[in-house]
Amino acid sequence: MTYATAPILRRRLAPLVLLAMVTVLALVGCGNLGEFDEEGVARQAERYYAEKYGDNAHVVDVWEDRSYALFGYQSSGRAFCTMSDGQTVLVDFEDGVVGDNRQQDEVTAAYEQRFREELEGCCERLGDAGCDVASVTVNGVPLEEDGFFEGCISTYYWPEDPAGEKNGEVETTVEQSASFFYARYTGDDSFFEQEASRVSLGVPYVKIELSGADADYADGFPTDVPETPAWVAPIEGACRALLPLTDGDTETRVVVYQGGCRDGVPEDTDAAVLSDAENGKLGELSPFDDSDTGADDIGSWLIVEWFPVGKGVYVTSDECGVRLRTGDVELETVESPVSLEELQESGSLERFDEREFAPGAFEAYSLAVAPDLFARLPESVRDKGWFNIRLAYDNQDPQTGLAELGVTPGGLAPTLYRVEKNPAAEDVDSAPPYEVIAMRTETLANGFQYSEPELFADAPTLLVRM
Repeated sequence: MTYATAPILRRRLAPLVLLAMVTVLALVGCGNLGEFDEEGVARQAERYYAEKYGDNAHVVDVWEDRSYALFGYQSSGRAFCTMSDGQTVLVDFEDGVVGDNRQQDEVTAAYEQRFREELEGCCERLGDAGCDVASVTVNGVPLEEDGFFEGCISTYYWPEDPAGEKNGEVETTVEQSASFFYARYTGDDSFFEQEASRVSLGVPYVKIELSGADADYADGFPTDVPETPAWVAPIEGACRALLPLTDGDTETRVVVYQGGCRDGVPEDTDAAVLSDAENGKLGELSPFDDSDTGADDIGSWLIVEWFPVGKGVYVTSDECGVRLRTGDVELETVESPVSLEELQESGSLERFDEREFAPGAFEAYSLAVAPDLFARLPESVRDKGWFNIRLAYDNQDPQTGLAELGVTPGGLAPTLYRVEKNPAAEDVDSAPPYEVIAMRTETLANGFQYSEPELFADAPTLLVRM
């Protein structure tokens, strides 16, 4: 073989090598399917079922749970056992029986009642704190109605007809689901203690609309918010009271809105505002964030407080665990590294052909965090080096200085654009040199434009008014 023929041979071998690699990966992806003691799993299910219910139901089918990996399926390490009475027992190959779905309806209803009782107590305590509760929903369902935990608690999914698929028939894509519980429910509260280490509530999403103390702001735009609003303690108390249901693992997410908002639009406004503008959002308690920001065992708070930074610009945190106050974010007028003409000629503004620009208003700003801010933030935020904010812009504010420039603001002109170097421009000749991000076309209820950028520890954000 000469050096001239070697590349040709390699090109011929390449497809064969690729085919071999794909075959190996496919075998690895599904090689562990069926590698379990089906009879042993069935015996576990039957023994558990008999001890729990006193029934002699037997297993009529075993379906190995699977997940899709690269080039094939792999075992999830558990199996669904269909019992002769039509119920299902879920068995983990290592940990044993997970539970069964025979009592799922009554157990789900029992969890709903426990959850409802705690939130009703929360509403009473909110009233004592000077707040009037307009509505409470859980997973989008009014608190007083049933069904807000349906399909949420300890839920598992499996194919509708596993037996047919196992026998080589057409694979079904339809799934069925059920909630599986290990302990037997007899109406006694001891059940919740027995099940606490096993149950998952599926991260209940609680939405509370209220008014009164620390909850009444013009157009649902919170300013001058107290360090700890009156509604915080009652909500924290309810979430802590729910912890025993999940053996101390926090799962409940609570979002608080100012009463009078309907789908994000205050009832007393004529502004055409889309629901995702989130008018009237007062705060959010997230179970997923660092616990070193005051809420400890139940998560971290986002307290919405808009404050001005100059030139008609307002800022608030949009990240749980990050509380911003006046002085934490600074806006400074700077010399723009790029002109409006350069942005237009480079194609960086092609996406905004339908937007109206105000060349006479062109001005650049640097938006940056205070030097000591990140040292006061949770460790997780410090580690990633950035956090989310919401930015609002009032182009009617006298501080914009537009009147002195002879510019009459109207609608979305002028507005603010974030301008960043486009990393793709280094590798793609046709890519514009700058990436430009506009504020939204809809406004907040008070008429302010808004966007949802990030703030970084090591670099300011460049905003261009035009």
